[in-house]
Amino acid sequence: MFYPKCIYENRPYAYFLVCGYLIASYDTWPVFASVGLFYLAGCATLVTRSSYRRLDRYKANEKQSNNKNTLPEWLYEYLPYSYFAFATVMLLNTSLPSLQFLAFLLMMLALRNLLFRVNNRRKAKSLF
Repeated sequence: MFYPKCIYENRPYAYFLVCGYLIASYDTWPVFASVGLFYLAGCATLVTRSSYRRLDRYKANEKQSNNKNTLPEWLYEYLPYSYFAFATVMLLNTSLPSLQFLAFLLMMLALRNLLFRVNNRRKAKSLF
């Protein structure tokens, strides 16, 4: 089954909107579980879509190299989304201005990482 492009491209963002609505409207544990599942579905959709659309594919020998100083790929892909989720939870559950500022900084860090990632993956690998 195929969806029209306008629905297919915006589906993960619809998941995030549902998360925002549920977390703003209700305050029960089943709703928080639903929010978590919708958030994970949106993140998984975006990460999977990003990996399929990459133009800067790894070389075979780079992917198989055993570099112990890097994060596992699955953790690297989901890290900005976890920053944003943690910052949202901090904003909703604290009234201290310093922690709210820290949450704001985490959100900006997540947004910066995602924007850099999108920008770098749209370019094909070059010699320089």
